[in-house]
Amino acid sequence: RTLRCEAVPTLHNHAELPANNNNITAKHFIVGVVMAAALVRALVGLFAVGAGEARRTSLAMQYKPLRRHANLFEDWTEWVHPPLLHAIRSSNASALLDLLREEAGGGDSSGVYSLPLFLDAEGGCAFCDLLLDELDGYYASGLPIERPNSMNNYGIIVNAIGMRPAIDRLQAAVLHPLAALLYPEQAEGGFTSHHSFMVKYKAGQDLGLDMHTDACDVTLNVCLGRDFTGAGLTLCGLRGGEPPSRGGGDGRERTLRHVHAHTRGHAILHLGRQRHGADDIVTGERYNLILWNKSSHHRLSKDFLAKYRSRPPAAPGGEAASGGEEAAPPDLACLSYTHDDDYENYKPYPPGKKPKPRGPGGG
Repeated sequence: RTLRCEAVPTLHNHAELPANNNNITAKHFIVGVVMAAALVRALVGLFAVGAGEARRTSLAMQYKPLRRHANLFEDWTEWVHPPLLHAIRSSNASALLDLLREEAGGGDSSGVYSLPLFLDAEGGCAFCDLLLDELDGYYASGLPIERPNSMNNYGIIVNAIGMRPAIDRLQAAVLHPLAALLYPEQAEGGFTSHHSFMVKYKAGQDLGLDMHTDACDVTLNVCLGRDFTGAGLTLCGLRGGEPPSRGGGDGRERTLRHVHAHTRGHAILHLGRQRHGADDIVTGERYNLILWNKSSHHRLSKDFLAKYRSRPPAAPGGEAASGGEEAAPPDLACLSYTHDDDYENYKPYPPGKKPKPRGPGGG
């Protein structure tokens, strides 16, 4: 049998290379550049996270000898409302539901609930007093204070001052069982992290907070006090919500659902994609403890990506933010001057606020 050999194109045999070789090479080069840029961004992000954690660990160590209440840095479950803790530990779903109040119904595991989280047997909130005193102590220490998030200007990241281990225990022992009952999709696989912080509202500082959704899967919002009037919590619809015909909620993110009045020692529990905002405080000062709970398992799901990346469409006559239109004009209380491109179509911007930039860099 005779073997027949044929020439194989090589890099030096240009005549036998495909005619569009230069195009293929250019495409490969562009893909390589994009991938390299993505890798650089990821590495920069990891470095920033690592640097942030290192800074917070250093702050916690510096503050440790100045702590006023050492038990606040160990385990918060001892202050949980006794009937609530008993219902959770005994896996009594019926007793647990009796302690919850549905503030805004979702009908599809997307409701908003209030509960007596840190009420003691006498109906007071010793935990609130202790935590506020501890935070006052941190303010008095003169140590650096990191802004809690991109919207609140006043408050403290409580993880940064050494309270992460105590909140880890609360999340596992109390928050996850509650979320598994109310939001099974988001709680599946357990919570894997949290961003926990205190926010403060008072005259001369932050009066309230514009409409927004949270960068988490499930939010816990605890009212610590102090004395105040006003400063309610306005709750609207869900980002990425489905209409009732598809088995979902109201399907409109900018639909007013409920205005909640905060009560000391009580908490609000809702999905991170719930649009909400803090109404302006009238008198006094209000402090709230916020826990943003995240699940890596849920965040890898297609459902999460589809719902969380969506943006509210504009109402008829408005400038669409994500293509398409809402079935009816949005409720004015649910508009966001920070996030809605069509805000000015319905009412003027608040004093000191400017329209969102358009084109590259806007959004």
